Amino acid sequence: MESSRGNGTMLMRTQLEFASMVVDAYAQGAKFWWGFWGGPFGEPAIETVEAVAETQRRYLQTLKDALEESDSRT
Repeated sequence: MESSRGNGTMLMRTQLEFASMVVDAYAQGAKFWWGFWGGPFGEPAIETVEAVAETQRRYLQTLKDALEESDSRT
C-alpha cells in the first residue's frame, strides 16, 4: 500500500515539475513574440505575461508544498 502511495507522490511531483517547465516555456515564448512584434508597444503585454506566469508559479509551488506536507505526515 505504501509503495503505491509513494509512486503516486512521485508521479505528482513529476507532473508538477513538468507543469512548471511548461509555464516557463510558454512565458518565454510569449515574451519573445510580444517583444518581436510589439516592440516598445509590446511592453505592457510582456509585463502581463510575467505577472500571469508568476501567479502560476506560486500556485504550482503551493501544490508542491501541500504535497510535501501530506507526504511528511505519513
